[in-house]
Amino acid sequence: MKAKIFYAALALVLFAGCSDNDYVGDKSLLENNGGGGAISFTSGMPSITRAAGDKTGAAAATDLNNQFYVYAIKNESTDGAGNVGSGNLVFNNYVVKWTDNTAYTTTSNTKNWEYVGYTLSAKEQANVITNSAAAAQTVKYWDFGAADYTFYAFSALPADIEGDQVQVSKVQNKKTTDEPAHTVYDNGYTVTLTADANLDKLFFAERQSIAKTTNTDRTQTNTYGGNVTFRFHNVTTKVRVAMYETVPGYSVTIKKFSVDNDGTNPTFGDMTDNVTANFAANLQNSASGTAGNMAVTYVSSGTNINYPSISFTPTAAAACVLNLGTGLKENVTIGTNATEATYDKDAKAYTSVFPNESNTQNLKLKVSYTLTAPGTGETIEVTDKTAEIPANYLKWKPGFAYTYIFKITDDALYPITFDAIEVVDGDGVAEYITTVSNPSITTFGVKESKYTAEKNEYEAGSDIYATIMDGSSVADFTFNSQAAGGVNVYLATTTDATNFPITEASVAESLAELSTGTKKITCTPKNTDGTTSFTATPDKVTTVPAEDGTTKTINALKLTGAAATTATTALVVEYIKTPATYNTETVAIADQDALDAALATGKLYTNSAGTTEASATYDGEATYFRRTSVNTVGVYAYKVIRVVAP
Repeated sequence: MKAKIFYAALALVLFAGCSDNDYVGDKSLLENNGGGGAISFTSGMPSITRAAGDKTGAAAATDLNNQFYVYAIKNESTDGAGNVGSGNLVFNNYVVKWTDNTAYTTTSNTKNWEYVGYTLSAKEQANVITNSAAAAQTVKYWDFGAADYTFYAFSALPADIEGDQVQVSKVQNKKTTDEPAHTVYDNGYTVTLTADANLDKLFFAERQSIAKTTNTDRTQTNTYGGNVTFRFHNVTTKVRVAMYETVPGYSVTIKKFSVDNDGTNPTFGDMTDNVTANFAANLQNSASGTAGNMAVTYVSSGTNINYPSISFTPTAAAACVLNLGTGLKENVTIGTNATEATYDKDAKAYTSVFPNESNTQNLKLKVSYTLTAPGTGETIEVTDKTAEIPANYLKWKPGFAYTYIFKITDDALYPITFDAIEVVDGDGVAEYITTVSNPSITTFGVKESKYTAEKNEYEAGSDIYATIMDGSSVADFTFNSQAAGGVNVYLATTTDATNFPITEASVAESLAELSTGTKKITCTPKNTDGTTSFTATPDKVTTVPAEDGTTKTINALKLTGAAATTATTALVVEYIKTPATYNTETVAIADQDALDAALATGKLYTNSAGTTEASATYDGEATYFRRTSVNTVGVYAYKVIRVVAP
């Protein structure tokens, strides 16, 4: 039995700030250097799924516990050398609070968020650093003599600040000779957390840099004189897993997961600690509920510039086991097809864990389960089957949600990859030795904003990426090759989807071409198809764009714009670790009719090794070859991919 994986991720859409409809400012308070009115704030935050929409107004305020803290500096130079102490500090962690139906009641409040008149409690003064101490907060006005403003903001559960569970310090780094690469994007926060801090209520906003050159329309957000709109992101990552199986005639019941609670990057052989109460796998630095220190900096390039980047260092040893929900545990029978996957939590809920953007380790899954035949009650015990997800697919960003789905297939998954060797010892007893290898294929699909992971399939038009894990390494490969390290793509078709379903096992058997007669499943090569099954010819790539806005540097096969499959068809990716060799028999061919008749019963080859396929056009050759049996075992991996209409 082999465990197979496909991967999908849910990305969070950034909040799109709403425009202010009116510019409000007390003209008597305008600065005589051409300044504008009072600086005012609003907030928004992305929801957990695209379908739910983005949270603004009262909904965002509720998640932020109706308050956040603002730090702002003007004239901050691009090299990070801005002098905070020379009159450039504007807001030193002012608290900004939401009160419904108060917009436009003061010049500093245009969106129900007010900061004037509030004072910080003793605990806020101790745990939100630096700040204005016990002094009442005063109104701040736009200074049009300044070249730019830079705004930072965060929100934490008030009870955590008052109870010393969270301490947040603003970092205003300066460029020094020891930091030649330092920039203002490093001017973030340092956070100290206790183990019981509520991470679901800890948010950091995207850094807002507003240049004077934006002073074109003061009614707009994030322009000089306009409302400052923050886009907040939760510091946690949301993770969930699911499993389903495609073992014809059997159900699969989980027995246990096995992990290593001691090693930081264990081998599968080290994973001997059994977990029966919940889903568990090995992954470094993957738990929440751990005391430690968090560093917040800002992305300085790419599409997510100014996005808060989180790194976490636990006070004690880093957690090395990912423990999730109880929906996948001992005695749970998992779903039998792609649309019935069983998730680790009810309602497909997520678990909050620490972000892990710098992750370099694979996720290792080791699971044992029982196969049960519903009709007879026959059981087969399957022990310690393994799968791995590449490290690059585990670089978790804060505020994003990720879904990992594991697919279990039948024990005859790769019938072409094993062979029986008769070994006769001195007393004439025969033993049969079978060699099985376990490369696995991880797939990931992207289709802009229409992509959804609620289906454990891919939507038509998606770009699908396939990455091969060979052992604990991402395999390099040669696309469109039958040699070792080759990767190929096929369209599998069955004549009877009920009795002869397309599975990894049936595809492997079909591609082995060891039988004659009418085949129930055929596999048509699609390596050069850029019009029927795909909108561009499949190709090897070394980067994969992820739904969370990052780009993964990883070897992958790209299937561009995959067309929908049907109940009787499916796409198949093949990886050849070691090609099998075959015994062959000769086939005499006299003319085109004889060639057509021979090809109707199976493939022919032009060489005696049975590796070079014959053309369908008779070229005068009198002798062809047909495979009869496996000579030496090969090692293959297959992945069946279903694509559905939107």
